[in-house]
Amino acid sequence: MSIFSKTVRRADAGSAKTVNLKLTRINFWSAIRMGFVVTIALGIGTLLAFLILWVVLSAVGVTNALSSQVGIQLNLASVLSAGLTLAVFNIVLGTLLAGVYAAIFNLVARITGGLSVGFTNN
Repeated sequence: MSIFSKTVRRADAGSAKTVNLKLTRINFWSAIRMGFVVTIALGIGTLLAFLILWVVLSAVGVTNALSSQVGIQLNLASVLSAGLTLAVFNIVLGTLLAGVYAAIFNLVARITGGLSVGFTNN
């Protein structure tokens, strides 16, 4: 027996209990808060993606080529302001949609009885 092997004893297959639960309601304000936190994280990721994209394009020389060929000035401030605008829009829209989705789920669950989920204790 090696030092990396591990013996795990499981209970008999007949002793595993299965529990069926139904999700019938999502709290509206919990969905709003969760949607806000998730979209804040995605907004930070959006800003980092814009920053990394600008650094890569600047290092390769695309920003200089754009300014000489087309006349478009790409500097860090303009790129980050565009990224911030997109991030704020996504935060507002994502938070609102989380609440709308929770309200729609609650209406559908009231009609259909909810979402049935089964759990077991293996």
